Amino acid sequence: MILPSMTCKEMYDHLAADMQKVEIKKEYLLPKAIKSFRKETRFPAWQLYEYKIPATNNQYIIYFYAESRARAEKPAVDSFFILFDQKKRYVIKWGASGYQHTPDSPMMAIREIHAYTSHFLQRYNERIFKDKSLTANESACRYLSRNTLAVPIQQNEEINLNHEKYGEYGQQAYRVRDGVCFTQSEVKGIMSEDGDRHKDKVDAVLILYTTFMNESKMTAAQRSAIFKEHVQTWMKTYEYYQKESKDGVIILTLER
Repeated sequence: MILPSMTCKEMYDHLAADMQKVEIKKEYLLPKAIKSFRKETRFPAWQLYEYKIPATNNQYIIYFYAESRARAEKPAVDSFFILFDQKKRYVIKWGASGYQHTPDSPMMAIREIHAYTSHFLQRYNERIFKDKSLTANESACRYLSRNTLAVPIQQNEEINLNHEKYGEYGQQAYRVRDGVCFTQSEVKGIMSEDGDRHKDKVDAVLILYTTFMNESKMTAAQRSAIFKEHVQTWMKTYEYYQKESKDGVIILTLER
């Protein structure tokens, strides 16, 4: 069973171990979801199902998304894990992406745990759907299905005048389709006692989503600053891959 006391690497590995069972359940539920979408009169539409793995009691939500009637027969499908830590409830997604620990470090693949707070999902619903009848799981399905691409941006005073008060780990945000996600991000692993980052052994990154803003409610100056950071992120990524790739391909593997 996945517990909040686990390290991010342990949590990731348990989620990865569940993946095959979750994928089989998705295939099982797909015809049921399609049948429901055929009866829908309004789109976009969602169907979600609870799934608990008997052997571990790990609890998932499997969801299907049809953005239009044309997608009713071939909906998008995904899942998330529900984690309870005392009285707090988190929606957990997991994955991996490229990561550089220092500017001169090689790019490596790193485990990522994305944890969405109840406050984040509440703010998302309030600012995008404005539907008080939605449950926390329904809000999560809507956010995750609509915002599959997240671009990391560095906060500054033009984006958030008070960004420094959130400390070292609160300086990164993510720009998504529906707006901007503010986060607390922390590298996990064994850190060097002398502070030399080149000696650190990094095995995961935790990204905690704390609140959400839609850009339409921001000032023109904030939107301009967000767009500028977005472009810089893409340019840095493009330049790195142009420099490091061989035959246009970079292969990143996770360390065990």
